Amino acid sequence: MNGLNGNEAAQPRVFAHDAVPLNMSVSTGATFGFAKRLEIGNDSATGYTLNEVVQDSSLKVKIQIISLKPSGKIGAIRIVNPGTGCQVGSVISFTPSSGTGTTSIIVRELGLPGTDQRGACLFVGGAGTTGTICVKMESGDVVTFKGVTAGSFLPILAIDVLRTATDANGTATLTDVTDVIALY
Repeated sequence: MNGLNGNEAAQPRVFAHDAVPLNMSVSTGATFGFAKRLEIGNDSATGYTLNEVVQDSSLKVKIQIISLKPSGKIGAIRIVNPGTGCQVGSVISFTPSSGTGTTSIIVRELGLPGTDQRGACLFVGGAGTTGTICVKMESGDVVTFKGVTAGSFLPILAIDVLRTATDANGTATLTDVTDVIALY
């Protein structure tokens, strides 16, 4: 739902309509590698059903089939969970639960899914050692929040949670919070 241009309250995040738990287990790199935009590649699978949810075995990306082509192949998908450890160009495979063949899907963009128009607020379940979380905001700026306590809601509009960020002084900071949930 889009609001009027210039209306800052067009999509207020007063109540969440969806929540996506984020896997923060990646141990290297600057990003956690959440799959934000996917593109269907080679699709030889048959037997998917509308609204079926499938997950790949390696990166734990979970998708929901929201439309099917007349041939029974995937028409459109929705990312239910962005997995972790993805890279742009990664190819992930999905198999229908009651069918044959596989569908190859290519990761085209990293970040939090569903943040093309608005970012996501965040819930932090575990504070880690320092309570630090590095995020990329809607503006594109990278910001580090320190001292975040367990059970905190961050009323920000983030488009990605980063593993590391470097401040203006060149100091690298590591995200150490756990159990983060993106709220839409």
